[in-house]
Amino acid sequence: MKYVLDSSVVVEGFIAPSDWEILITPGVDKELKKKGCQIPLARILAPEPKYVERVKEIAKRTGDLEVLSPVDVEVIALALQENATILTDDYAIQNVASHLGVKWVGVHQSGITEKRKWKWRCESCGRYYSKYYPSCPVCGGKLRRVRAK
Repeated sequence: MKYVLDSSVVVEGFIAPSDWEILITPGVDKELKKKGCQIPLARILAPEPKYVERVKEIAKRTGDLEVLSPVDVEVIALALQENATILTDDYAIQNVASHLGVKWVGVHQSGITEKRKWKWRCESCGRYYSKYYPSCPVCGGKLRRVRAK
């Protein structure tokens, strides 16, 4: 079985069994090198652009795009492309993966219990938005991500 690792699980001490096929993205490899970590048997593979775009499309629909880093998007896209399981404790990665039908496993935390969609609410005037803005288009207040009902 193939597994795609998020850098946080490695940094937090996860060691993959030697019989697993481990994939990491170039972005994860770079993050791990910055932290002084390595995964000797991991294969570095970049996801194809069409998978990256699919992940971004779904993450935009769920309201997770603004909280995912480009490396997070790479991780999900590679798992989608390779029909692999993601090892991650990042809730936004887990949520988008779930919406895409990609399997994931929480390593140091139990993980999400349900798929969610998010919207944005102005902390000043209370207006809701289905898409992200840097500030409220009406009053200029700070927007906060809230669960959509």
